[in-house]
Amino acid sequence: MKKMFFVFAMSFLAMNGNAQVGAVAPNFTQNDLSGTPHDLYTYLNAGKVVIVDMSATWCGPCWNFHNAHYLKDLYTEFGPSGTNQAVILFYEDDVSTTLDDLNGLTGGTMGDWVTGVPYPIINATQTLPSQYGAGYPTVSVICPSDKKIKSNLAALGTLNEMRTAVQNTINLCAPNRVEDKAPQNFNEMGISPNPVSDIAKLQFSMSKAENASINLFNALGQLISVTPHNLLNGANTIEINLSGYSEGTYFVNITTKDARSKMLPLSKTSGR
Repeated sequence: MKKMFFVFAMSFLAMNGNAQVGAVAPNFTQNDLSGTPHDLYTYLNAGKVVIVDMSATWCGPCWNFHNAHYLKDLYTEFGPSGTNQAVILFYEDDVSTTLDDLNGLTGGTMGDWVTGVPYPIINATQTLPSQYGAGYPTVSVICPSDKKIKSNLAALGTLNEMRTAVQNTINLCAPNRVEDKAPQNFNEMGISPNPVSDIAKLQFSMSKAENASINLFNALGQLISVTPHNLLNGANTIEINLSGYSEGTYFVNITTKDARSKMLPLSKTSGR
């Protein structure tokens, strides 16, 4: 009977759950499965963007989101082994959930939520406040400068949309973000051809191999595309595809864990 109720509740909550975008995220302190404490405001005060996946082990849409590996991909790009600009937490919000549920060993869970997950898993002793949403899953992206929820990744359709939402929050909110500059990491940056009708080549050299994001902005300064790359020590050539964009001026830069390159203008023409 409990499992049947959970299935019904899951369907209702999944349709109605949404983080209150623009609301201040209340603080929480919870231990992960290894006993390590995680305090939201400590991370935010350190200048980290925090992503909180509020889910339940019996929730089908949560399981689908989990198995798509969206958070794992974002953790690889923005976590400690990537740019180290974001903290990702899985928050099991149903206080009745057991460790066996998380490990997929009971009939009241969708499966194994633990194996292969690189980011912390919290089996909460307290449900999150309503600002985080009324149902599951909600995946809140929280800004460090004002502690507000900027987006709900669960409401987006693709990994690239989620990546863009996270990078936008990093660019706009992180109080200790690195200002635009051309440090020793980036040398001899250039784009050609410029203007371009479809594909331009961003060329530069690196003083060391690093994970990075190639960011494309429109003329209003809005981030419209984020593409992760593993940059090589030495010469790098990366294609910038503008074939799907309208004519106008765009800007390209590179961000790594420690630095952000200068902005390079790139003009899109019709090619006629």
